[in-house]
Amino acid sequence: MKIYRHYFIICVLCMVGFISTIQAQVATIPFVQDGLMYIKVKMNDHDEPLNFVFDTGASTVVLDENVAKKIGVKADYQQPAEGAAGTEMYNIALSQQFQIGDVFLRDAHTVLVDLKRLSKKGNHQIDGIIGYNIMKQYVTQIDYDQNVIKLYKSINDIQQKDEYKTVDATFDYSQIPQVNLEFTLDNKQKFKGNFLFDSGANMTFLLNTPFVKEKNIESLLEKTIENKAESLTTSSNFKIGKVASLQWGDFTFGEMPIDLSNSKAGVMASKEYTGILGIKIIKRFNSILDYKNRKIYLKPNNAFQDTFEFPRSGISLTKEENIIKISNVVTAAEAYEKGIREGDQLLEINDIAADDVGECRKILKQKDETVKLKLKNEKGEIKTVTILLKRLI
Repeated sequence: MKIYRHYFIICVLCMVGFISTIQAQVATIPFVQDGLMYIKVKMNDHDEPLNFVFDTGASTVVLDENVAKKIGVKADYQQPAEGAAGTEMYNIALSQQFQIGDVFLRDAHTVLVDLKRLSKKGNHQIDGIIGYNIMKQYVTQIDYDQNVIKLYKSINDIQQKDEYKTVDATFDYSQIPQVNLEFTLDNKQKFKGNFLFDSGANMTFLLNTPFVKEKNIESLLEKTIENKAESLTTSSNFKIGKVASLQWGDFTFGEMPIDLSNSKAGVMASKEYTGILGIKIIKRFNSILDYKNRKIYLKPNNAFQDTFEFPRSGISLTKEENIIKISNVVTAAEAYEKGIREGDQLLEINDIAADDVGECRKILKQKDETVKLKLKNEKGEIKTVTILLKRLI
């Protein structure tokens, strides 16, 4: 009888522990990882889920202005705000409600912006962007291996937190975490600085314009190439170089491409930060973001040892409805030498119809492969070009 009683007590204790774990974990939110993190969000009384980017660099909620019209969200006033391109006037809708899984965000002030420019760059429609509004209320665990975000009331509710390494994070008025990084150039020179922790930045890391100029970074790099970036409302030119290694807390990475800002306004022109840490490094860790205690916890995941992708084709693509177009061509690339230009339509790649922009990008990232591209220029002329995908830096 004692055996059965003992077994019963163990079962009860296990059940209590299981229930307390469920109560401690507020929500589990699946996401699609495709360069950025995409989650489903419901807004106000609109039943159809919207496609939002989950972004640690989003200090406020952003909604596409065309989606806003569709679901009846109207601006209450205008307010100047600083973004990547500088200070602009934005429409603000007050007191909006959002549902993410089982979590409700009420009275969230929302910026209305045309996100069509950003949607063209990816494989997914972007209806909105959200980040800080969630993370300021909960401890956020991001698992890139399982593609889920878990929300907790307290850091002590996460049983596996001892498996993670702790790194300090600082905050200022931007409400975006800052972390300290050290990077080493090929000439062995080392630099340190504070970087915005921004999962919405599709890069390894970027150096802000003032830091690039003050330290003469471009002159210290063996080679750079020029590229073009898209922000919410504008495009800007920047340069890509290479570093020999990067140190973040106890973690070290080998060579990787980096971006050098040339912006004259906005976040990337700020002297307050050395630069921006992007998703191409962040996604190599499963992380816990504890904003209340100003801590970030890191645990290397399955992508930690992956080699970093370097520019090879020199071609950037966008998709407008069912048409894939060339949005930029690096002048140092073979593609430019052979006459491929911004605005050309990509018809075929390796004799296969170009209709999936994600697959086209994968093909153009292959190492030392030859690809055949069939294109139509803005005059309607069709041409076929063969290029070798080799590292440009």
